[in-house]
Amino acid sequence: MPNLVVLFGAPASGKAAIGQELAYLTGYRFLHNHLTADPAAALFGWGSERFGRMVGALREILFREALSDPSVNGVTFTYAWGLNLPEDTAFIEKIAGWFSAAGGNVFFVELQATLQARIAREGTPFRVGLKPELRDAEAARARQRESEGKYKMNTDGELPLPYPHVVINTEVNAPKEAATEIVHNFRLAPSDLQGFAPAAFRSREIRP
Repeated sequence: MPNLVVLFGAPASGKAAIGQELAYLTGYRFLHNHLTADPAAALFGWGSERFGRMVGALREILFREALSDPSVNGVTFTYAWGLNLPEDTAFIEKIAGWFSAAGGNVFFVELQATLQARIAREGTPFRVGLKPELRDAEAARARQRESEGKYKMNTDGELPLPYPHVVINTEVNAPKEAATEIVHNFRLAPSDLQGFAPAAFRSREIRP
């Protein structure tokens, strides 16, 4: 049965960069947040009520199909989880429950970075290449500042769901290094990584 790895954190905290590396190391399919958000936004606009419904519906369809496809051994999913939004937690709980009920393992990776670091990442080639709607770096930075006090994007160290959970500081862990550490922390390592001896996992919490 496929496993599910959920990477969550504030915008530009490193979800897509680490998720891509993690998918490469594990062979899991990579479903980043914008792959489902962008089509809905193209039709209904960002943040509209219909946009929210369609994004959720698209993701549920894709996850259900992945669970029924024997060629999918796992999914790496990035999500901008508003921990203070009950509907976001309900969605994540539902999806995690599906994978768990199907016999898969579910893991959560929480990414932390200061607002200053995240703002500096806006407009970088990787970020714009993966998410073209963010090419207006100044507008993206303004949204970062606006959402900073509006949404709770990180836990206080305790995940509100009963699954394995690790916290990573992305200002001291490069994407490839972080992905490799995740593989070993959750014992996801394929055969070509079994002999790798990771350094101490640097997951200390940081404050703005």
